[in-house]
Amino acid sequence: MRPPHRTARLLLVAGLAGLSVTCQGDNLTRPGPGGSAGEPVLAAGPPARISVTRQPPPSALDREVWDPARQPIVVVRDAAGVGVAGVAVTASVASGAGTLQGAVTVTTRTNGSAPFGDLGIAGTESHTLRFVTGSITATSSTITLNPLPPEATTGQWDLPVGWDIVPLHIQLLPTRKLLAWGKYEPNGSMGMPRLWDPASGLPGTARMVHADTMLFCAGHTLMADGRVMVSGGHKDDDRGLDVTNIFNPATESWTSGLPRMAKGRWYPTVTTLADGRVVTVAGRDESSAFVLIPEIWENNRWVQLPGASLKLPYYPRQFLAPNGKLFYAGERIKARWLDVDVVTTAGRGRWTTTSGLTHLWPFNRDYGSAVMYDTGKILYVGGGGDLNWSTNDPKASAPTATAETIDLNIAGPRWSNTGAMRYPRRHLNATILPDGQVLATGGTSAGGFNNLSGAVRAAEVWSPATGRWTELAGNRVDRVYHSVSLLLPDGTVLHGASGDANVPGSTQSYPRQASHELFRPPYLFKGVRPTITGLSKTTVTYGESFFVTTPYAAQITGARWIRLGSVTHAFDANQRANTLTFARLAGKVRVTAPTTSRRAPPGHYLLFLLNRNGVPSSGQMLRVQ
Repeated sequence: MRPPHRTARLLLVAGLAGLSVTCQGDNLTRPGPGGSAGEPVLAAGPPARISVTRQPPPSALDREVWDPARQPIVVVRDAAGVGVAGVAVTASVASGAGTLQGAVTVTTRTNGSAPFGDLGIAGTESHTLRFVTGSITATSSTITLNPLPPEATTGQWDLPVGWDIVPLHIQLLPTRKLLAWGKYEPNGSMGMPRLWDPASGLPGTARMVHADTMLFCAGHTLMADGRVMVSGGHKDDDRGLDVTNIFNPATESWTSGLPRMAKGRWYPTVTTLADGRVVTVAGRDESSAFVLIPEIWENNRWVQLPGASLKLPYYPRQFLAPNGKLFYAGERIKARWLDVDVVTTAGRGRWTTTSGLTHLWPFNRDYGSAVMYDTGKILYVGGGGDLNWSTNDPKASAPTATAETIDLNIAGPRWSNTGAMRYPRRHLNATILPDGQVLATGGTSAGGFNNLSGAVRAAEVWSPATGRWTELAGNRVDRVYHSVSLLLPDGTVLHGASGDANVPGSTQSYPRQASHELFRPPYLFKGVRPTITGLSKTTVTYGESFFVTTPYAAQITGARWIRLGSVTHAFDANQRANTLTFARLAGKVRVTAPTTSRRAPPGHYLLFLLNRNGVPSSGQMLRVQ
């Protein structure tokens, strides 16, 4: 008499022999009544054995999220060798002192396979993994884990790269090219903009795009359609031009003959609003008088806002807020709201403020930096130190290391202290990173307008989750007044320029730094990066969902987009970020755009996907409208 399990196996084999069996992916099927595949094969028996059909990587970094192609696959079969579906397989460390991280339990598919997608081990040296379902186990091959390199903590600076100008005004365009200009050409003539394609070589390959006015000390931002709006320019030190210049990245040319502003502007700030209109605020006019009245670009002309007359310092740090108003975060002690459409007896436009909008550091934060690091959330960091600065606010004799945050999403927002940097800084740049942190670069810790004796080379990064700053690696060149920092699509940061100006009240020049250095943040040294292989669309509307194709879908824990940068004088007037809602699907991620343009003004953004270690993909260009 045959044993019962032997009889069952023979019956199963005989049954399969009488069927035409088709394998479609994970589904083993047999013909249905009409002869087509679709009806499942006889149900498998209970799990009897488990095997590892794809081993984990032979080597990896401590805490690295392994590449999807090296994530283990386990198959569960019954006694007859048929894959068992719907059973949970749990992974754990079989040998080694490390800790398994990621999604450690997977349910088998219809063919009995359990493909893991998000595993990694916190630890070093050699490890093996154990896979368990019920009382059945299998053990993986050995994984050698190497320590993270020091750069995973400090980041890394590349060597300086030379330009023929000091690129103290710089913007990232929707074409992924950079538009930059300085004050002077190498021969001392008027500075001309350069258009540089990093994919084509070093900055020496940049093409000059002639402008008929001096754009030094103008304000600029990217408009809703991706063109660069440039407001004002340089007539002389402290004297601005009333001109308007718009650069079109598609034609790579400037639009001439545009309507002029009512006043010249030198050191203004330009901001794109929720409906695509653009506002320019502050600066000095042709006669060196402070410009008190903002102007708004609508219907292709400038309109004054006389109801919003207010004296503000150079390059106000201002942002579109979730309530649709413009929010002036500083440099002055008192922050304010600007409503561009309200009409009062004084005319159109109105500034308002409340007691909660008073900064906690009781001095003017001149040449500090500010970013909207997430929807409606602002970090203001550093600044101060010049007793001769032109403001009625109290002034400090030395810059500050302190930082403050404010959440504009709530009623009655108030400034709150967050962690202080290790180094006081003036003329620093703050840059939003794909992982949600904020990078501080450059600046000086010494008092006075631009005292290079206190130049700070160490970078620092601020975490919104902890409110703390971490010191990172230092660059090689002192970059203080007129320095810039710009996030690039690959997640690196271009930190460059400095100088191209005289010491105030003298003919002595600051060192002219016609170069940039590339900073590679710590997340670039933590192992494999997610990749994006496709977008279902590159132009989306508010509240719309779209699909991002990625083999790393199972590993994605975050989706963020960051508006393209437009930087000068320690402030990026265009960059801001949104954390996006998303859902993981097979081989892709469904991402949903913000619901309203008040939360993300129309224009171009870099989309990043992140894994649980905060390692981002390269940024993909998207437009929201």
